[in-house]
Amino acid sequence: MTTHSLVSDAQTDISSYLFGNGMDTALQVDVRDPAIVATAEAVADELGSPTRDTFTSPQRHSGRAEVLVQPRVRNRPSSAEVLPDGALWTGTPLEGDVDTWTRSRSNNPEFVYELRFSPPTVKVSRIDSDGDWRRLITTHPRAGSGTLRPDWVSVAHDCDAVHLSLAGLLTAHPRVSEVHPADSVNGYGHSQSGPRAGVGDWSTVNTAWMALPRDYEWTVLRRMRDR
Repeated sequence: MTTHSLVSDAQTDISSYLFGNGMDTALQVDVRDPAIVATAEAVADELGSPTRDTFTSPQRHSGRAEVLVQPRVRNRPSSAEVLPDGALWTGTPLEGDVDTWTRSRSNNPEFVYELRFSPPTVKVSRIDSDGDWRRLITTHPRAGSGTLRPDWVSVAHDCDAVHLSLAGLLTAHPRVSEVHPADSVNGYGHSQSGPRAGVGDWSTVNTAWMALPRDYEWTVLRRMRDR
């Protein structure tokens, strides 16, 4: 499968899990079935392959930003919010004009820019698994009670970017065994109800930039007036 096809299938599955009947389907899976285990291991190996890396240059940004300025990352006002405020968001190019962000949306953005950089020079926190997401939150917990969520101001002191990969999109949700399904009426509620919040608010593979990369290039790919 192409990476485009993998992303499309993963987004469909996660959307079903969070907002459809996918959680009911997941509860019926026997995780001890040798065939299920073998399939899961094969999928994990494939998504862990360097050829499936999604933190690559260039990245694309949808939304008007003629001139880049350093992000000023903050926590969102509600303590229940999972995503950062003030970050620069980019998606990974797939095929043609499509990237991971536009693939998750039904309409084309009016403005699209391309960010070119050297990935090895970026201090990136990669979310490739539930363990990665758990470490990020427990290392940078936001003050409050109940379900833990990340303190993005603290995260921004430690890294330039946080990247949610395809593997992370699929796996960094609370285990069903951690939160009884009866405690959540749907998959989205479940994903926000464990000891730590899941990545349910991250709708796709993307990167939240805490700081601009060094020696970057920023070019416009599409403007509304270009149409």
